[in-house]
Amino acid sequence: MDKASFKDIVDKIITNLEGGYYNPAWHKTGDSRYNNSGETMFGIDRKNGNSEQTPKGREFWALIDSVKTPEVWKWNYKGGSYAPKLKELAAEIMYPEFMTYSDNWLKPNTRTIVENDPRLLFHMVYATWNGPGWFKKFAGTLNDSIAKGITDSTALAQIAIKERTTEGLKAGSKPSNLIAQGGTKIQDLFGSMNIKQIAEFTKKHWLGVTLMFVGLAGIIVGLTIKKK
Repeated sequence: MDKASFKDIVDKIITNLEGGYYNPAWHKTGDSRYNNSGETMFGIDRKNGNSEQTPKGREFWALIDSVKTPEVWKWNYKGGSYAPKLKELAAEIMYPEFMTYSDNWLKPNTRTIVENDPRLLFHMVYATWNGPGWFKKFAGTLNDSIAKGITDSTALAQIAIKERTTEGLKAGSKPSNLIAQGGTKIQDLFGSMNIKQIAEFTKKHWLGVTLMFVGLAGIIVGLTIKKK
């Protein structure tokens, strides 16, 4: 997946799903969800994540340190004039993780389908924010669904939303409030991805879509011959 497309999705994630700045030393939210959070920007947790172990992560936090003040950087502050640079750095931080997780847990045919549908791609890029455990779970469900013959991207998007909103990390467990809330918001976003937007995405990635269908056709032909 190219970085330009990834950065477009990251911008949508930050705009629609992830909050702005949070500093436990400055902000008293009264929200128990923040009890274990460290300093956070765009969903990237400085204390609990590994962002500062990467060059782009260190640049991200160094920029914040150089400009933040408690008077301006209120809870959920989006960075003001520094927001574009911070979003760019956030994408640079998350891109290697997404690629590693995809290599590890998305089967090749699943990955092709995911990377050629804006809804499924959004779902899996955001899974990088959710963490490796959730990414592995969501990838496994897509892998299994496609192995059972479900290759329609709309049907797969519906499966993805259902999993986010109705089940926890372990099969059969209660849903996580944060993941479920994100799933509801993603469902609304999927609804706003109308036919025109999906067609434009497909046109932009026409080669990948073509190869995907050629590959699926080959699999179907192969299975037919095998049955005979």
